[in-house]
Amino acid sequence: MLREQREIGTGSRIPQTNAAQSGTYGSCNALALRYHQTDLTRDDMLRTAGKLAPLTTLLALGCLSDELGISPGPAPNLQCTIPTSKLFDGGVGRDGIPALDQPAVEQIASADFNDLTRVLGVVINGEARAYPMPILWWHEIVNDVVGGEPIVVSYCPLTGSGLAFDRVVNGSTRSFGVSGLLFENNLIMFDRQTESLWNQLLLGSQCGPDRGADLQRIPVLETTIGHWRFLYPSSSIVRRDTGHDKPYGAYPYGNYDLRDNGTTLFPSSPWNRERAPKELVLGIHEGAESAAYPLEVLEEMGDVVAMNDSVGGRPVLVTYHDASSTAVGYDRRVNGQLLTFAVSDSAAFRLTDAETGSLWNPRGEAIGGPLQGSRLTQLEDAYTLFWFAWSVFYPDTRIASP
Repeated sequence: MLREQREIGTGSRIPQTNAAQSGTYGSCNALALRYHQTDLTRDDMLRTAGKLAPLTTLLALGCLSDELGISPGPAPNLQCTIPTSKLFDGGVGRDGIPALDQPAVEQIASADFNDLTRVLGVVINGEARAYPMPILWWHEIVNDVVGGEPIVVSYCPLTGSGLAFDRVVNGSTRSFGVSGLLFENNLIMFDRQTESLWNQLLLGSQCGPDRGADLQRIPVLETTIGHWRFLYPSSSIVRRDTGHDKPYGAYPYGNYDLRDNGTTLFPSSPWNRERAPKELVLGIHEGAESAAYPLEVLEEMGDVVAMNDSVGGRPVLVTYHDASSTAVGYDRRVNGQLLTFAVSDSAAFRLTDAETGSLWNPRGEAIGGPLQGSRLTQLEDAYTLFWFAWSVFYPDTRIASP
């Protein structure tokens, strides 16, 4: 049930198997061929790409890098804590991909997406909200307020990574936008208050007045609308009518996300070739240690999985639900007591801990036994993304196995 197909239109799903098929990546190949056959200049290529489809300026720059061996120009010189030579201008400009600010929501029972649509979900102060991937593909950043807290939900299609952060930094509430710059193919946000730059996977600011500041992470879950509704039936969800004219449901990057596609749109540091480049993993980092849990490995372990592990000295539990390709990381300590979990009922998604015999549901809540009423802490530094990206940002990562 792994995510190798994308929702198109109102719910049909088609395999993305041919780089020359319709879509922006297909246009990339056609543009590259035309470039080789004519005297088309780089600017001509970018102008042509801009007429073909939204976001293809970004893809065209990727074509120049991958197909033609021409690197896109680095970003302007900035005061940064990372090498500016590794900052690349995506070509769309600041706010060229428009962030959403407190978009309209509706109850998830009324959602205008099918049950297999992927979402990023957050729960804050008891309020649950889902952000559909078909919307995040086109906006990448959502500034929102959930449970009374200002948050930003971010998704980078080029690294497959979805993270949520507290928008309060140094006592000031920030509003984030898409800068148009990338670092290791990953989204760089900017905040409108200080103009600082914030790389998503570096979890903080690397350029500008706030460089060196961290963003407080908020636990996020990538799953399907159907599974999220099962977990949180009273959840809200961002509506399709955002006020922007975008073809929500059409994945704008062609076959880019196929597991074996080793193409990156911009230069990348080397990654570990032990796993497929676009294979999805749950990445967990704690202190000086990181671990990757490939969803394909978890899938082979069963319909519902409970893996007890430790990362950076922190005891963790990784659960996996195969029907929705959902992996979650928890701290497996409750009130200082270390617990060891096993699946007791796959059909109902029930776990039991060996130490107390308490029964746990898929939300990490004890619903029976001595610990009834207790809740596991979801890890804030656990999220799903492409293997190549996790390997680039955490080159010494351990790959978990059964």
